[in-house]
Amino acid sequence: MLLDSIPKALAPLNLEKVDPGDYSKTGCHLEVAATPAQMPAVAEALLQEGCFLESLTAVDTSKAAFTLVYHFANFSELCRTVVHASLAKDTEAPTISHVYPGANWYEREVYDLFGIKFAGHPNLKRLLLPEDATIHPLRKEFPAEAEVKAEAPK
Repeated sequence: MLLDSIPKALAPLNLEKVDPGDYSKTGCHLEVAATPAQMPAVAEALLQEGCFLESLTAVDTSKAAFTLVYHFANFSELCRTVVHASLAKDTEAPTISHVYPGANWYEREVYDLFGIKFAGHPNLKRLLLPEDATIHPLRKEFPAEAEVKAEAPK
């Protein structure tokens, strides 16, 4: 079973966390915490277990850091694994596109929307926004709507 073999495959990587998930609450069977530098090795281990990359996104968690969120799944056995990797702002994460070619587009989307760069990516450029856009719209760099005071029209 993958619930047993994935933690064994990840054990040599000395990850921060490899715990069972609460599928009924999170939709994931395994929850993993890794550093961005460990992600290529994590991706390779999950590929060897027959998993595919389901999605990759990020969350702007604070003024100092992002959390990269990788979802992996398997076609032959229901086992979803989420991997969280905390990344300091203004630093790069290594690409996993050499392990999972489909990560190419996910990483481009994360770059486009959050401004996170992926070192070693073969074609890191905007995917959704115009190439001359000067913002990354999912970064929490804009004042909240309640903080913005609009003047009433005269």
